[in-house]
Amino acid sequence: MLIKNKELNNMTQTAKKIESGLYEYRGYSIKNIKGATYTWWDIAKIPASGDVYDAYEAHDATDTLAEAKQFIDTTYCKVCA
Repeated sequence: MLIKNKELNNMTQTAKKIESGLYEYRGYSIKNIKGATYTWWDIAKIPASGDVYDAYEAHDATDTLAEAKQFIDTTYCKVCA
């Protein structure tokens, strides 16, 4: 079944929880990284032939999960936002 872009844009997108601190959202992995004094969320593209565990090359990071989702929507998935 094909979904038109307009219908896709109206759908609420939620991040799929894979495990504690690891989410999948619109083809990207969002992983919670905890440092000694600070916590951030790494964003990495999931390879076409892999899964969320294969997304290891994070080029972006945000302070919260919500900011990570918004970053993906506005930067990588402009049609979806």
